[in-house]
Parts: sequence; structure tokens; C-alpha cells
Amino acid sequence: MRLEWMQLSKRGVGSVMILIRACIMLSILSVVSACSSTPEETPAPIKAPERQDLLDVGTLSSITPDFSAPTTEEEALQKAHTEEQSGNIEKALYAYIQALDFNAKNAETFYQIGRIHTIRGNPDIAYRAYNEALVLNPNLMMAHADLGVISMDKRQYREARLHLEKAIELDQKRLALLEEKQNMGAFLVPNRESPARVYNAIAILEDVENNHQKARNYFRLILELQPHSSILITNLGYSYYLTAELTMAEKYLRQAIREDSSFNRAWTNLGLVYVRKGFYKRALAAFEQTMSPADALNDLGYFLMLEGQYEKAIGLFERAIDMSPSYFEQAQKNLRRAKAEISDEFQHASY
Repeated sequence: MRLEWMQLSKRGVGSVMILIRACIMLSILSVVSACSSTPEETPAPIKAPERQDLLDVGTLSSITPDFSAPTTEEEALQKAHTEEQSGNIEKALYAYIQALDFNAKNAETFYQIGRIHTIRGNPDIAYRAYNEALVLNPNLMMAHADLGVISMDKRQYREARLHLEKAIELDQKRLALLEEKQNMGAFLVPNRESPARVYNAIAILEDVENNHQKARNYFRLILELQPHSSILITNLGYSYYLTAELTMAEKYLRQAIREDSSFNRAWTNLGLVYVRKGFYKRALAAFEQTMSPADALNDLGYFLMLEGQYEKAIGLFERAIDMSPSYFEQAQKNLRRAKAEISDEFQHASY
């Protein structure tokens, strides 16, 4: 800079004055420009929501500086809905939790938080959110529904029954208020707004607790709404398998496979029916629909072993090992167990 100033001095005062005028003009222009433009708005700092206990690490890591803070509950809820519609469930969850800062007594918001945590595989946080929702609104049907299903997954059957039966009671009351309704036994047939998973879950619970006729009534009830559901039809077939009504079990399992030939559980359950019937080739063919031939032989051998048919089981385990000798450790274990069972049988017989 000093070198440039010396060169200008040699050119004379006139050149210096021109430079000064230019500098003055530039400074005037910069002032005018500053007055005519509005300063860039800096985004409001993200204020972490108060309910940190309803967040998880995955949610926090997905929040970026451009995630603006809502100014009202309505804005937060709308943002949550928009983010979820776009597939951004972490951001949707964050917005729902932000909504609680404006209204901590909105039961529906707690339900939505629980629902997203259920989707994300966080049942413990979901459980807490659903319970807070029910404290605010004890008749929130969907919170009862999801709590019932979570309790079923945890094998907490007593608590599951309380929530599932409450959800069904609330749904039946809702259905009773409709102009168009259809009865089926003691129940009204569910519609598209009904929590179908609740009817399925309580049917499974009835089967678990050996109330098989009640289970089948629930399965048939929800099948009125979803007549082509391979899951429901399979569950109904398995209910008959549990009571050794094998013809009915086979009928429904075959129906389930017609609805969805790729539904593995229907094939596996059909294989179990054939094992119980003594149709071992059919059982093996059914198992092979869902697994490798070696796995199918091993599984068939395992089920025969459970039925006490150790000699046949040993033959199947040996065939499975021959098919995959290098890695099929489970068949080796089952083979040793079956041989040990036979040895014990002979020892007891000698007494």
C-alpha cells in the first residue's frame, strides 16, 4: 500500500484529489447501500424442548441448524405432520415434543410421540408416552390399543388384556353410534377406523390362555373387515392346530397360502400340521418353501424328536448333516440329543 501511495504523489496533487473524491463517493455509496438493504435474518437458535426424556440419540443427531423453532403449538404440530408425511420421522418426533412446550396437557400429542417411538423400536419410551396420554385422557382408544400390543410383546398378559379389552370396548361404543353397522354375535363388526391389530392381539391372547373358542370369534370378527389377510387366516388356522383339529387347521392354512404364497409362517404351520398327521414328506415339502433342504430336514427331525419319534429324527438329522457337513452345527446337537434320548429310554426299559 505504501508503494502505491508514493507513486501517486509523483503524479501530482490532482491525481491525489481524484483518488480522495473516489474514496468519498465509494463511502457514500456504501452508506446508501447499507440503508437500502435489510440485514440478513439469522435463524432463531434451536431451543431444545423441555421433555428431554422423550427424545433419543437418533432424534437429536438428525436435527440440523436449519430446523427452525416453532412459535405456537399449532405450528409445531403442523411441522410434525409435514415432516412425517415426508418420511422424516425423527424430525416429526422432535416437533411433537416441541409442541409439548406450548401445551403439556395434550393427550393426542403424547400418543403421537409414543406411536413414533413404537415405529422406531423404542418400546420403553413409547410405553411412558402412552401412559402419560392416558393420564390426561383415560378413554384415548389408540393409546390403549398400542399399550396392549406392547404388553403382549413383553408377555405381560394381564396388563395386555386390560388395555386390549378397553380399546375394544371404546371401539364398540364408537361403532354403536354409526348409522350403518353390522352385528356378528355379541359384537359389532369393526370398520376401517377400528384398531384391527387389537382384535388380532386379543385373539392371540385368548389362544395363549387356552380360550380357543373366544380366540376364533375374534379372528372371524376381524376377518369380516380384512377377509384376504393371510396373517389373520394363518392365526385362525394355528388356533385349530393348538386343539389338534387338524382338518380345520389345514383348511385355513391352505387358504392363507392361496392369499399369499410367500407368507412363510403359513407354510411352517402347515408343515407342523402334516407332522402331527404323520405326512412327513408333505411336511418336508412345506418346510422347504421357507428354508434350505438341510434346514428343512433338521426342523422336521426336531419336531419328530419332540413327538418322541427318535429313530426317524436321527435319520433326518444325519441326512441334514450329509447335505452340509462343514457348518450344520445345530443338526449335530439335535442328533446327539436324539441319541441320548434313545439311550435313556433303553436304560429305563431295563429296570
